[in-house]
This record gives sequence, C-alpha cells and structure tokens, in this order.
Amino acid sequence: MASLSDRLLVVADQLPHPPRNGATLPLCHYLAELARTHEVQLVLLLDDDQRIDSEQRAENERRFGPLLLARCTRHGPLARAADETSGRGMFQHGWVAADTRDFDELAARDAGWCTAPVLVSPISALARWRAVRTALPRWRPRCTVVAVHDCTAAEYRWRWRSPRPSALGRAKAWSHWLRAPLVARAEAILLADADAVLVQTEADRAAMRQLVGADTAARTQLAPNGVRADLFDVEAAPGADAQVLFVAELSGEYAPVAAWLCRSVWPQVRTGHAAATLTIVGRGADAALKQLLATTDGVTHLEFAADLAPLYARSAVIWSPLWKGFGLINKTLEAMAAARPVVGGLAAFNGIAGFADGEHGIGLARPDAQAMAAATVALLREPARAQTLGAAGRELVRGFRWERTAEVIRAALVGSPARQPGDGVPALEVPR
Repeated sequence: MASLSDRLLVVADQLPHPPRNGATLPLCHYLAELARTHEVQLVLLLDDDQRIDSEQRAENERRFGPLLLARCTRHGPLARAADETSGRGMFQHGWVAADTRDFDELAARDAGWCTAPVLVSPISALARWRAVRTALPRWRPRCTVVAVHDCTAAEYRWRWRSPRPSALGRAKAWSHWLRAPLVARAEAILLADADAVLVQTEADRAAMRQLVGADTAARTQLAPNGVRADLFDVEAAPGADAQVLFVAELSGEYAPVAAWLCRSVWPQVRTGHAAATLTIVGRGADAALKQLLATTDGVTHLEFAADLAPLYARSAVIWSPLWKGFGLINKTLEAMAAARPVVGGLAAFNGIAGFADGEHGIGLARPDAQAMAAATVALLREPARAQTLGAAGRELVRGFRWERTAEVIRAALVGSPARQPGDGVPALEVPR
C-alpha cells in the first residue's frame, strides 16, 4: 500500500471512460499517469436522481479501481439565479450533499484518506465537492488542485464569436456576454480555496488575470493536455477518399456550429469538389439537428467512435471551427498529431506555440463560410499541399505529452513550483 503522502483523491462528476468530451478525455489520462506514483481513489459525485450504467461502472472500476460515490441535490432555478445575480454562484453552483455514506465508510476503514490531497476536474465537479466537504467535517485535504481546463468567465465573455445561425442562439450568446462579469466573480469565489488552479493555455491564464482577478491568477498554472502517442504513427499521407471530418459533442455549443457547417459551408464544398464526403462524430444532437445531418447530401453522422485513429487515417481534412479565444482544443491536437491538415478558426490553434497560419494549418479570423469552404476544397484538390501542411503540424505538436501534464499536477500537489512547459505552449493574445 502507498504511504499517506502518496495517496490521492481524484474528484469528478462524470465517469471517465469512455473519454467522450473535453472533461473525460484528460481525466482518463490523469488517472492513468498519476496511478504510476500514487494510490488513487476515484470519487464520482452524482446528481441525486442520476443513475450510472452498471456495465460502464464495472469497466471504470476495472480500469481505475473501486469508485467512491456521493450524491448531491441542487437548489431550484430561482435560488441559482439569485446566487448568480449576487455573484455568489454560477451555473455550476447550487449543490447540497445528499448521500456521503461511502466517505464515512472509507474514513472508518482508514482515516488517513481524510487528509489526502485532492485533484478536482473539471470545475463543475468543484461546486459539488464543496457541498460534500461541508457535510464531512472530518475531511481536511492538505492540498486541493483544480484542473479547470478553461476559464469559465472567458467562455461567457467570448461565446458570441462562435456561429449562431438562429436569432435565439445569437440572443443567448449575447446574454452570456452580459453575464460574464457575474460569472467571473462567482468563479473567483469557487476557486478561492484551491491551492493551485490548472488551465490549458496561456490565453486562459491571461483571462484568469484579466477577468477573474489577480488572486486566482497568482495560483494558476499551465497544464496543457497531451496527445495519444499512437496518433503520431498514423500514415502521413492523407486519405484518398476526400473525406472531411468533424468531431464534437453536439449537445451544447457545437450544435449550432454543426448546423452552420451543414447549411452554409458544406454545400459550397460539394460544389467545389463533388466527391467530397463529411463525417460528423458526436453525441447529444437534438431531433432537429439529427434530421439536418441525415438529410444533408454527403454527410454521415456517427454518434460515437471508440477509436478515432482510423477516421483520422481515412480523412483528408479535419474541421475545427472555433473562434472563442480560450481553451486547448483536443480535436485540433489529435488531428495535427495524425498529420492531417486542420481548417478552422484561429482559436482552434490556441496554446500551440509557433503556429503559423498556412504553414501548420488554416486559421480563419472569423466564421466565414465561403473562406472555410474554399480552404477545404483547395486542400482536397491538392493532396501534396495537404500532406505538407499535415506533416508540419505533426512536428509542431510533438511536445504535447500526457507525461508532462502529470509532472505539473504532481508538482502542484506537493506545493512545489511547477516546471511550466514553455516549449510547446505559447502565449496567444486573449481577444478583446
């Protein structure tokens, strides 16, 4: 058994496996890497009425060990609105512990866990963890590290930059812009007790300083995501089938982006290259989006792909349509590691040091359907240029390794200055 100093609670609000979004992908790798040096106890914080699939639970326990569960119930929408208006909370807030028996049983078996360091990821799990901690006075972790990935206030502040094809979508995006200062205040309160706050890009660290405050920024460190090593072994020659690939969770901000791609960008691509096909991989699409995907010529929609490597290998161009100005985009990193040319917003290349537009990928300053379609068609027609672009992108991201991320986390857990990975992690300017 590991010593008390080598124990670690990893707190999450989603089952890590299978990795299906920007929260579960890093969590899977955190657990795998940190298990090399720590006795890891995975903690899953659920809604009061949330149920987890027994087979998925068994698979996660096979990979990461027995789960420790707690349940939380949420305040009503009026109470949460009042919290946000007052700056006390935001959409992740408003939780009260409902069932913490697993914690009591673990403490009874081994009280040493009550002071073990804690890694919480993502920030939505932190609000639930604070509620659980309130109900557990015996639990006093000697260190709390929070991997927030992105600055939430930045997400609200710059969400309007993404395509919003409907009037309702545009209104919602602008409402987020107006709410950003309240979210920033609530984010500062939520992170006040964290000994270290981990973000993925210099843009997010700058946003913490600019939007959330100097105190939070002083505790913020860079912990960029890595890339699966096997993606660097994908054959460098692009797929011969003129396939374009777009991977995203389709239940949130990417839903209107997917609709914009199908309605505004894809028809122009098909006009310029009739043999082109588009594969969209992602869960969560509502009925209207599913209908659009099903009825758009040349488009195939897959709810889930257990392994994206074969899809990268068959693809000639990868789409990463983001203009939000924060976050490290996993789909961009993976595509570049697989030596595939990426066409998207300039923000799709956040956190990648040395990126040069036209040399390592194609970055657009704004959501321009005509420009995005033209760039895609040009690469489909010029496979040699596409291969050159993909090869240059692959070399640029070779420094992104999960082992380096784990080094930063371990240093933060013991309170020592982390070796910040400056090579390979740039300081892109935060958009104004």
